[in-house]
Amino acid sequence: MTIFPRISTTTLGYHKNAPRVWLEGQHLGDAGFKPANRIQIEFKKAHVVIRLAKDGPRVVSSKRRGQIPVLDLNSSALTEAFGSINTLQVYIAPGEIILTPSQTELHRATRCRNGKEGSVYAGAGLLTEAARLAGYKPAFAIELNSQYAEIYENNHNAQMFNLSVEDTPMQELPQVELLTMGIACECYSPARTRDKVTGSKRDRSLPPEAHPLSDLTIWAALIIQRLNPATVLIEEAPGYLTSGAGYMIQHFLRRAGYTVEAKVIDPRQYGELTGRRRSVIVAHSGSNFQWPETVSASRTFASIRDDESTLEGEYFTAETKPWLFNHWKTQIAKGNGFASAQLSDESTSIPCITKRYMAGQGTGAVVKHRHLSGHFRWLTLNEIRKLHQIPDAYRLSDSKILSGEAIGQGVIVSLFRKIIEATRTLGNIQRPVNPQLGFSFS
Repeated sequence: MTIFPRISTTTLGYHKNAPRVWLEGQHLGDAGFKPANRIQIEFKKAHVVIRLAKDGPRVVSSKRRGQIPVLDLNSSALTEAFGSINTLQVYIAPGEIILTPSQTELHRATRCRNGKEGSVYAGAGLLTEAARLAGYKPAFAIELNSQYAEIYENNHNAQMFNLSVEDTPMQELPQVELLTMGIACECYSPARTRDKVTGSKRDRSLPPEAHPLSDLTIWAALIIQRLNPATVLIEEAPGYLTSGAGYMIQHFLRRAGYTVEAKVIDPRQYGELTGRRRSVIVAHSGSNFQWPETVSASRTFASIRDDESTLEGEYFTAETKPWLFNHWKTQIAKGNGFASAQLSDESTSIPCITKRYMAGQGTGAVVKHRHLSGHFRWLTLNEIRKLHQIPDAYRLSDSKILSGEAIGQGVIVSLFRKIIEATRTLGNIQRPVNPQLGFSFS
């Protein structure tokens, strides 16, 4: 015997040029909707009620010679009730059946479209800066690192949750149209040699999801479910898309009713100088999203090079930094590609700036002197800012090393601005809201 209420879903189909709902099963009979019983149907906006009625104008039909009850609603009135909704919730109680949009359809129809952006795992706020330049108003950020949080707050008038994600009071998060997420990349970086949480050497036989930070993807999903934004943008290391967590978050977003676009982006294909490849996932509620157009590289290092008249004292040689030159020789002999790239005015590609670049890593790119052979220097912080297209007005830390870390873990602002602008297409424009229902259908 069926226990009521019974809840299921059904698809709104078409038959004879009219929408159709087909319900069948013994549970209908258990609720009183037995073959030949009479019913009446009431059509409202986003709400259809089917009731048993002794003098109702319709009857319950059947299959298998009256053994299985069938309700067949084939009426244009379903269009007036549900518009373009495809999936309905079926709520069955004794003597009454109520059809409404499914929970997924309700979420899709009520997504926030207020022009605001929120950032999870926000870092120093470069994704938020890209969103701001694309026309969004920053509303909140979640960032555990207090130094990065301070940089964020120095540049954005938004509520800061300087907390680990599990301690963030989700009920306090404001609604936003765009949710950006820079999920920690330690799990998915090819340099997974040491566990930064435990300090022990990584077991490379284990999947990335064995890392203690891999659950940040689950927390990201919880926040998405809570806030129901119109658009979600996630950036991560290139290996994320083909990881277990990367597949799961994409399946989650699709099941939640988003259209999901995902690819690994090489900024150099979009006119940028640096090769900081990133996984990018865009989950949107529109229909016209397109990735930015690829362009041929036209810029060179000369376009971001600082005034050399102020930098003569920054150059070093084999005599002043013997350890670095010895390191290069060792790496070249090993043939593993870990020697520093040497940049000149004509260079059209600059390797990825890592988190610890400003600390003087032996693998970081160096700039060749224009005239003196064997003389090199590190990129300046100002050059790195220009490489990542960070506006001059954006305030970083007084510490060069901390500023370098913030940039090395951030995004190329100009490129992500283009991606975010692409989410604000015609298909994402806010639809009129029915004031009685609180949501819209189109």
